[in-house]
Amino acid sequence: MKKFTIIGFIIALVIASILLWQHSNPSSDAKLGRQIAGTWTNYDGLYTKIISSDGSFSTIVGIPNALSTSQGTWLVKDGELVLTVTNVQLISAHRTFSPMGEIHRTKIVHVDDHQFSYVEAGRTNTLCH
Repeated sequence: MKKFTIIGFIIALVIASILLWQHSNPSSDAKLGRQIAGTWTNYDGLYTKIISSDGSFSTIVGIPNALSTSQGTWLVKDGELVLTVTNVQLISAHRTFSPMGEIHRTKIVHVDDHQFSYVEAGRTNTLCH
């Protein structure tokens, strides 16, 4: 009987330690959010995403004869970057277009001090600091 009491105590101690450790560690989503805050560009410099630590973002895309900008809010949930677009403007020689309210989800693949990789529409994209 004494043996079962000791084993039960050890199991309870291990469970309590795991719960305490999980409570003291920041969630992986919060950690990813801190890591992706910053200015990211693609290798040719035609695409820039500014992810601010205040929860806002801006995206600037330069394409021949046009400029697209978007702004909105962001958060990381379940390993995905969730962007809620509050303002988009496409300026070209032909027209100006401003849709609002779109939500984009991209799976975060990798982020470090130099690169941010994510999957969007089945394609992996990599941006750099």
